[in-house]
Amino acid sequence: MKKIILLAVAATSLTSCSSVLSRSVSASPPTPGSSERLIQRTGSLAMKSRSLKTSSEKSVALAHQHRALVTSSSLTEDRYEATLRVPAGSLPSLMESLSTVGRVTHRRVEMTDVTEATLDLQAALKNKRSLRDRLRSLLDQATQVEDILKIEKELNRVQTELDQMEARLKSLSSQVSHSTVNLSIKRDRLPGPVGVVTKGTGWLFGKLKYLN
Repeated sequence: MKKIILLAVAATSLTSCSSVLSRSVSASPPTPGSSERLIQRTGSLAMKSRSLKTSSEKSVALAHQHRALVTSSSLTEDRYEATLRVPAGSLPSLMESLSTVGRVTHRRVEMTDVTEATLDLQAALKNKRSLRDRLRSLLDQATQVEDILKIEKELNRVQTELDQMEARLKSLSSQVSHSTVNLSIKRDRLPGPVGVVTKGTGWLFGKLKYLN
């Protein structure tokens, strides 16, 4: 029975290698469209604003208008930061709208092609499910307690790996269907004489505190 288990694992491994190799040399990948690519997009937007509270409230309202979800945010005296998740098709319009809540100092959209990673994971999942099914079949046929325990142990290991791979595939799919926007708004301090006076006042109070 141990030899049968090893043969099942080896056969699946060979099938996996053959599948990946044949797809690598194939002219067109097994996707709905040969020119269709799976792209993960991440936007980053940095701005300055005189009123962080107003800008943060406006950014949240704009996010809701574009069906975006604010997954995290923080507001301090000098900075507002937020991470948003938005349907991929709405990323350009959301970033354009967010640009109106302050003075833009940095804007960038990074794109990562996850097509090959997705295809490799799908092929590995297919082979891993095949191995799981073979082990289940062997378990149904096993009669010795020792063999049953060995097959169950291997089956649990394979199922754990299968669950992890399915979670990874789900994550990749989510990264393609929804984009991430990292928003950062810094307080824009008043320039000119007012700023100089403010700085000088702070320095004077510091000196008086030191003398006391």
